[in-house]
Amino acid sequence: MKPGVGIALRSTVFPPHLIPGIVPELDPAFSNLWFPSVSTRFDVLDMCGLSLGASRRLIAGTGVIRLHEQDLGTLASRADTLSQGSRNRFVLGVGTGSLSGRTALDQLVALTKKLRAGYPKAPQIPIYFAALGPRMVRAAYENADGVLLNFCSPRYASGVISRGAGTRKDAFQVACYVKLFFAESEAESRRMLANEFASYGAIPQYHMMFEAMGITRTLDSFRDHREVSDRDIAGEISEISLPNPTRKQLRELLEKFREAGVDSPVVYPYVTGTDEYKLGVALRLRDWLK
Repeated sequence: MKPGVGIALRSTVFPPHLIPGIVPELDPAFSNLWFPSVSTRFDVLDMCGLSLGASRRLIAGTGVIRLHEQDLGTLASRADTLSQGSRNRFVLGVGTGSLSGRTALDQLVALTKKLRAGYPKAPQIPIYFAALGPRMVRAAYENADGVLLNFCSPRYASGVISRGAGTRKDAFQVACYVKLFFAESEAESRRMLANEFASYGAIPQYHMMFEAMGITRTLDSFRDHREVSDRDIAGEISEISLPNPTRKQLRELLEKFREAGVDSPVVYPYVTGTDEYKLGVALRLRDWLK
């Protein structure tokens, strides 16, 4: 995957009926699209297929599939179909899901090798590992083509990249979700941000990552469900995520991720409102970043 800015299209924000129309509009600004696996209602491989059919240039990836829950033969066949049909513009993002520890990591590596052995044709489909810490980054460096980070600061990303990948090989790519929260009300966008941090902070793996970033005290205040102020989202929080960002704020944050060693920062908009408002946010991001 070539470096560039990506965008994540969350199916609970941008459902399937919006994808064929919105993807050509996003084409001028982005190099890659990601479809987070956030709903059992919509299949992320099918969402990738919709987007690949709507563009001749954009790369599309799953972000991410829990590999231990898949039938590897079926997955290999579907992934090969997407890759062949799009002239190699498909990326398979995989992860351990709620599993953690050394056993989960070893299982992911073993399943990845088994999956690759089942691909019907060359070239091999690029595989990215979802990672929160240096051990998974190292596993991706040794067994995959790239890594997908999530919900972290540029400083944290730089640390796990340097400790996990060391002196990086040219073909290995780092992408990172940069979550953004949009609502017509400023207070609502801040509340959306706080709720997402509080929700992820309850997940042990993310809580450890947030501890390493030194933001757990702020997360405790988010869990109090009080009104969230601009002061609450200053400092390290604003280096991770932004509510209703301006063009300047967003471009500065993405540049910090690039300086940290992230090849492809991926804007990940959470949007509440009508379909018209959601499409407007996507087009605003396009105009800011093209």
